[in-house]
Amino acid sequence: MRFKYLKASVLLISVLLLVFITPTSIAGTYEKTYIFQAQYGLLNQKLYVSEPPSLYDYYSNISHTVNCDSDYTKFVTPQTVEPIAESIQKITRNLPYSDEQFADAVLTLVHQIPYNISDPKYPIETLVDNSGDCVALSLLAASIMKAGGLDVVLIHYTGINPGHMNVGVYLPYTPVYHTLLLTPTSFEYNNKTYWTAEATPEADWKVGDQSELLANAIPVIISLENTEKSSPAQVSSSLDTSLLPSSITVNLSQESSSVEENTRALTISGSISPAYSGENVSIYVSSSRNGSSYDYFRTVTDDFGRYMMTWNFTSAGTYYITTSWSGASNYAGADSGTLTVFVGPESFVQFQTDDYNYIYGQASAAAYVTRPMQGVNDFLSIPLGANVSFSYDFIVLQAGHTVSNVQTKTVTIPASELTIITGRNRQTKTIQIPEKTITVPINVPTDLSPLRLPDDFNQTINNQFCFILQNNNGNYSLNVRGLNDDDMSTIRQDNGSNTAFMNATDSITENTWYKVTASITENGITANLYNSDGTLIDSMATPYDTLNSNEMTMLMTNNVDNAIVFKDLKIQTPNNTTQPTENNNKATGGSGLSAQNVYLLILLVATFAAAVVYVKKKRQMKEKKQITRNSSIHANIEVAPGKGIRTPVYR
Repeated sequence: MRFKYLKASVLLISVLLLVFITPTSIAGTYEKTYIFQAQYGLLNQKLYVSEPPSLYDYYSNISHTVNCDSDYTKFVTPQTVEPIAESIQKITRNLPYSDEQFADAVLTLVHQIPYNISDPKYPIETLVDNSGDCVALSLLAASIMKAGGLDVVLIHYTGINPGHMNVGVYLPYTPVYHTLLLTPTSFEYNNKTYWTAEATPEADWKVGDQSELLANAIPVIISLENTEKSSPAQVSSSLDTSLLPSSITVNLSQESSSVEENTRALTISGSISPAYSGENVSIYVSSSRNGSSYDYFRTVTDDFGRYMMTWNFTSAGTYYITTSWSGASNYAGADSGTLTVFVGPESFVQFQTDDYNYIYGQASAAAYVTRPMQGVNDFLSIPLGANVSFSYDFIVLQAGHTVSNVQTKTVTIPASELTIITGRNRQTKTIQIPEKTITVPINVPTDLSPLRLPDDFNQTINNQFCFILQNNNGNYSLNVRGLNDDDMSTIRQDNGSNTAFMNATDSITENTWYKVTASITENGITANLYNSDGTLIDSMATPYDTLNSNEMTMLMTNNVDNAIVFKDLKIQTPNNTTQPTENNNKATGGSGLSAQNVYLLILLVATFAAAVVYVKKKRQMKEKKQITRNSSIHANIEVAPGKGIRTPVYR
């Protein structure tokens, strides 16, 4: 968007904000530096800002769908950018007409962000991406202004082809510092006067300025009363002094015995440095079961900068846990490393008669009751390639509790039908269960009935965690799988010259960290298991066989209600002895690096993403060349990739 007009040459008092983007990072965050010039030519101050990657990831993975004007409200997130607003107000608070000066300073900040066609973005995305269109820039400006206490709205201009968006700022007077030779523009809404605030760059727009190209547009006012009330975390900001690095660690351990029986829980803990007390720590939990969805939790540090939270869960699967601190004083915020957690199937109350085993369940839905108890088959698969060596750390944790001293009662089990999945090929079979009267625990829920299990049901539960190094035509992968007794029998039967099997359950104990190192060469595969002090516990090897598929299996645990925590995956190739890390300053000592962001996979994804961005920019440049020089506002309707809906893109 390009608005042409005659600029005023002199302003009595102004607040100018210049931006210099630096590619470096502090404490694993994205860092930018801004320069204020308040009271024209008399005072210069720098503003340092850093954004935690975890906050960017969180907002990038939640809904961006816009079906109506009111949906834009969800993109206004004042709390995330509140430190920026507070820093700017330290400069503008004592200036004449401070609210107007603050709003102008925010506009000048946003004007420094390069204009680029985009879908609607959350403010943290626009800051980190350092680009956005009129919608993205207006959402950022509105968020900072609202964080600073201003009464603002969004203004969506319709009736023109295409539409446009900017911000409306409530002032009880006509703007003082608007551009000379331009008449200030305002709109009445809810008995208040909102003055236009243009967020797009290439012009030094002030509050009240509006391009004449919008003269015939129909403004639709979007109230921002129902914006996000709280966010997972914040950016960090400091005036004059550059932000100092900080760190945060994360660890996972077994829950204490105080948790009630049958609760599936682990303890997430760690500490921040410097060790401030009373600081909010955000805990992000992402689940592969739901794609890239995130849950987040909040906890507070104690007098020693330590934090702790009980994480309750119900489902087996793969989880990724990262913690984040937003920083304090002149310290930048920081993210921890990411722990990858493989949670096994849930234990269940199983009771016996002389001839059968039973569990609780809905008789009409027996297959759905028992299927989750059989657990997950594939937790994670990491491509490695050929001729590599790698290492990782793991710990086995108890994730559930058993029931003791159970009182019983006599009940009649109705006839039912049970479908189960068996074998390595995941085949199903159906069993007819006749009616029977038995003695069961007294606390059976009234809406559940005891269901008879087949004699071999326990053999179908995927309760045996294995790390499997598998050869796929010369390209190896590291797989984390849950196997049942049938699967393990097959592996043991196939154990020949080209297959290696290690039963690590004989050598490891729960709640203790261990390290595995492995090497894949043209001669074969070798792997070693070490304890925490570096002592070799066990090793295995298999020669390379060109005619048969090499496979190496390490059994980690064979109990229900176990969880395996996986961290610090490091891959080495002949031409690359170190793998790229997630951030420049990830915390160590219990935090580790994520298997979620597997390094080789990151390289492939980054290459693909770069290619997509390049093609997109080429297309945008081509489109811009086709736009006439007489048009200052233009837009298209584009289909958001993979979302299947048409959303307006303002240009």
